Amino acid sequence: MNAFDKNGGSKAREYPMRPRRDTTRRRGTKLAVTGRTACSAVPPMDTIVLLITISAGALAVRYRDRIRSLVPGHRASSRVLVDRAFGLSRLDLPDGWRPAHDLNESASIEAMHALYGRHVIVISDAIEDFVPEMTMLEHSANTRSELTNGIRLIACTGPERRLVAGFESIQYEIEGFFQQTRIKYLHTTIAGHRAYHQVLAWSTHSRYDRSIFEGVLDGFSELPDLETAASVEPPPATHHVVPASQYEIH
Repeated sequence: MNAFDKNGGSKAREYPMRPRRDTTRRRGTKLAVTGRTACSAVPPMDTIVLLITISAGALAVRYRDRIRSLVPGHRASSRVLVDRAFGLSRLDLPDGWRPAHDLNESASIEAMHALYGRHVIVISDAIEDFVPEMTMLEHSANTRSELTNGIRLIACTGPERRLVAGFESIQYEIEGFFQQTRIKYLHTTIAGHRAYHQVLAWSTHSRYDRSIFEGVLDGFSELPDLETAASVEPPPATHHVVPASQYEIH
């Protein structure tokens, strides 16, 4: 084909033009796609915060007792129980124990370890309410009789002697059935300066551990006066769940 037009002039060859690549648009598209892919792989910030909050809450529940022990004043507010009615006794609770209610109407101090179903009460009788001839042995015999009259007695071992808060005390282990449940008690009578203190600890037979109850006794002390009891901050109110078998000890 002649590359001249009809006027004799030269005719430029018409090459087919390849479409020009819009590199800016394509790069932008590629970046946009890449951006969407990256965002889909990383959770949004609010999801991350929610997961952290849930994890922290779970850890706080699991280690709440250890965390509470690190809070200043927590021990004084929740693990120190005081006889506020007469100002005669005080009990510092070990880990895992907490205040209890309605275990015994005569008790001035009540505590429990809910996980293991262990309970302890303190009943303090002012020495001035007895005849001068009253002894620790007689007081122990009287209170043990009240206890055993309310159960079907299986065994009673003792006496054993130990010091509690520097005071002489006498102990008996008592076992029996209460409302078809086999219960074992550690009955301790403490001869204080101001009162005879009956500390009664118990649990079901399978969960009885004397060393645990002896550890609770290590936290006992006699208060010098009612003013000292009033100076101790009361524990915070707690929701108490009465155990399935409530042991009415008088």
